Amino acid sequence: MRQTTKSITLVSLFLLSLFSGMVIGTEQAEASQVVITEAVRIVDGGTASDNQAAVASDSEGNVHIIWARNTQHLYYSMLSPRGETLIDATQITSPGLHKVWHPDMVIDDNDRIHLVWADKSGQHKIMYTSINPYLAPLDGMAAEDSAISVIDDTIISMRAQDRDWPSIDVDSQGNLHIAWQDSYDELQQFFNQPQIYYSMIQPEYNGGSVLTLFEDTLLTPIIGHKGHPDIVVDSNDLVQIAWDDTRGGKVELVFLVDTSGSMYSEWADVCTVIYGGNFAAGGYFQGLKPMLEEGNMTVYETIYGLGNTLPGAASSGNCATHNKNTGPRSTALGLTPGDDSGGIRKLPGTVYNGNTYSGYSGEDWGPGTNWACLSWKDAQGNVPGNPPTQDDHKWNPNATKIAIPISDEGPKDGDPAQQADDTTSIEEAHDNCVNAGVVPVGMYGQTYGGATSVQSHFKDLAQCPNGVQSTAARNCPGNTIRSTDAGGQVYEFPSGSGGASQMSLLVEAMVYISTNNSREIYMSVLDPYGKMNNDPSWTPGVSGTVAQNGAYYEDTGKGSEGHLVVVNDTRVTIDDAYSFHPSIGVDMEGNTHIAWMDGRDYGFEKDVNYEVYYTKLRLQGAGEFDGRDDGLSTYAIKKINDTPISNVETYAGLPQNAPWGGNSVFPSLLTDDQNQVHIAWVDSGNTSAGEELLYVRLNHTSLEGDGLTALDPWETVAITSWSSNKLGPNSGYKPSIGMPPAFSNDLGSGAHVAWSDTNKCNDETNNNRFTICYSHVLTGQVDVEFDDGETFYHVIEPGEQTIYNLTMNNSTPGPKDLVADSYGLNITGVPTNWTATLFFADNHTAIFPDTEIFLEGGESIRFYLRVRAPSIYQANADELAEIRVDAKSYKDPAIRSEITTLTLMDVV
Repeated sequence: MRQTTKSITLVSLFLLSLFSGMVIGTEQAEASQVVITEAVRIVDGGTASDNQAAVASDSEGNVHIIWARNTQHLYYSMLSPRGETLIDATQITSPGLHKVWHPDMVIDDNDRIHLVWADKSGQHKIMYTSINPYLAPLDGMAAEDSAISVIDDTIISMRAQDRDWPSIDVDSQGNLHIAWQDSYDELQQFFNQPQIYYSMIQPEYNGGSVLTLFEDTLLTPIIGHKGHPDIVVDSNDLVQIAWDDTRGGKVELVFLVDTSGSMYSEWADVCTVIYGGNFAAGGYFQGLKPMLEEGNMTVYETIYGLGNTLPGAASSGNCATHNKNTGPRSTALGLTPGDDSGGIRKLPGTVYNGNTYSGYSGEDWGPGTNWACLSWKDAQGNVPGNPPTQDDHKWNPNATKIAIPISDEGPKDGDPAQQADDTTSIEEAHDNCVNAGVVPVGMYGQTYGGATSVQSHFKDLAQCPNGVQSTAARNCPGNTIRSTDAGGQVYEFPSGSGGASQMSLLVEAMVYISTNNSREIYMSVLDPYGKMNNDPSWTPGVSGTVAQNGAYYEDTGKGSEGHLVVVNDTRVTIDDAYSFHPSIGVDMEGNTHIAWMDGRDYGFEKDVNYEVYYTKLRLQGAGEFDGRDDGLSTYAIKKINDTPISNVETYAGLPQNAPWGGNSVFPSLLTDDQNQVHIAWVDSGNTSAGEELLYVRLNHTSLEGDGLTALDPWETVAITSWSSNKLGPNSGYKPSIGMPPAFSNDLGSGAHVAWSDTNKCNDETNNNRFTICYSHVLTGQVDVEFDDGETFYHVIEPGEQTIYNLTMNNSTPGPKDLVADSYGLNITGVPTNWTATLFFADNHTAIFPDTEIFLEGGESIRFYLRVRAPSIYQANADELAEIRVDAKSYKDPAIRSEITTLTLMDVV
């Protein structure tokens, strides 16, 4: 708003000084109308299944969408701002065998599109390509890959092990930054647990290639499971990366070990795996507990000997100092500092067929597992549970709970296996573990004649019973408790003569089990240009982390001193529940915003309902950007605390026939030029729709603290209204998989959304095949401003009048007919004996409060406010009239704009 200052009298100056504390000018409400365009089906894939979409928009407002078809190829389409097809579905991956997963995209300032994805055909690869769609005719037909690709499919990373979940962003110089999860570990220290990697490339369009500025850089060189990174580049070209991480998590392992004579060496090796030492077959291992403690993970463990006895091996070697020679504890581990080990204990009684089973039953690992699960949640639903045995296991309430039976014989009274009571014991244990949320992980030893029958029992327990003897993976549809996957795995426990290679596999399995604990959200900040510009020894293609002398060394420190990692791994969440799938954005003021899915409102197990949480961070000022090992303080960076954005139903509010009715998962987050935050996610709260795509916009605020008070009340809006599977495949039992909505800014304060759907983007089904849908979230906006040359302050004498020339504009972005709205104008603040009236400027017709003014998007009107002062007989002294003109939408009163005028009556 331009303001012109007129000369005023000394009296005017005096009066104006009295009112200098008033806010003068245009005020726009933070809330505004949300308009969801009707969903558009991007492609009719016929018999194909199209899913895993990403979306972006360019400087012309055109929309670009990519997706995977049958996970075999990547496809692309381009739409106009009105949803008209400019380029139809076009295959942009090269011919050949591909397995496309989790694509991401970004558009640079020249409207070139940059894509990344994971190709899981053969050796897993992170792939990159760049296309320029404006090289095609834009006639609604499919384009040719060769015509629009400016940099064809290029391998960013391809080494041993697996990699997935790439994320990409572009900086102010047009260079690309990519983060992904990767199990490659040059020093083989992390037992194939995925870590977070980073690379930076410079596109070279003339040659159709890329220059690698930073090669594969390991950002998290510490034991633990990391995943689902998201990346954003801020206005200073600092790179911020968020991911979920098992550091800070807790896991409790309850071993139920066969005490028969054939298990002697297994007992010794269990102690070695947990506490460290030499294996029976040779070779040294550090031990899970000390190793994971170094990785900031807490492991609680208790090793129970079945049958109320312990073998001699439990009192010798690596077990000797841990044998308690007694029964279960009366208190849970972890309730007091340092109390984190239950050691080796006797188990006097187990549970079979709902009753205590005691006496010598040293091979009853089925009833033993049943007892362990009932100890957390019993048959009556009590938590913690109270099974019929005299002694119960006291689980830590906040830890991930895993029961690990180890045996080489049948689950009930040992061999022979596959008897009726064996089957009964496994079915009972499976069902109670599923109900309790305790994950059973089976370990079978080799027996005379082979372990197939025993292994089959373990498969039934860890996954679901299938009624036949088989070592194949079970098909667990989840229609009933019995057919529900218990979430576990089955591993071989090698005998003492199994050799070093088999013991390495055992250690890897145990590391996986122990790091399958709750996740926290972490983040780091990189300064690649600080490194490149201030380190004379830097050359393109180097890695930011080097492996040397058996250890990893990150390039940490200040960017001004030539270092890459300026904020080391910083913990964002502090809670014992699972937190997954962070989505990160940075606003125009440099604040960081993160949304993620969090199970804290429903417990500490993995397979619970989740809610979408949000936090606002301020990294600058929270500490030095010097790359220190422990990062920034979680509490120092928080400006808005962890806040649930989705509706928290709680267990009490869930429908009995819809146990996943509270699930809110896979969020995507954006920030816009007005520093507002947009979040979209998949929600199961509407039982009639099954799954809905929901959207919310959070206002810009300088307030801090709890989100419910710092933020304005927000409205959740449904983008979809029909019952279907959206953004699949996903599962409540596997929250780590599933694709967030494709989400991108538009040219204003709205957003583009795309997703996969088993309906045809409406009530019509698509034969259970996924297709790609798109909608535009439009937000209403109206502006009342002073006309060019006008000012907010006028001076008149008694009985005189003055005119303020004003404009009203429907500034909502998007197609003008779709964002059209009607508004009313009103006047407030008129003092006694004053008059104020509004008129259209073109015909001088009066505007009344009930006059409806229709404006298409981008359309404006000119009008004026006529103010008349009281007569000389009514005026006793100088008076300042603060009159406000308010525009309000007919659709939503939250869409409004207000302007204030000051008129001084100067009584001479």
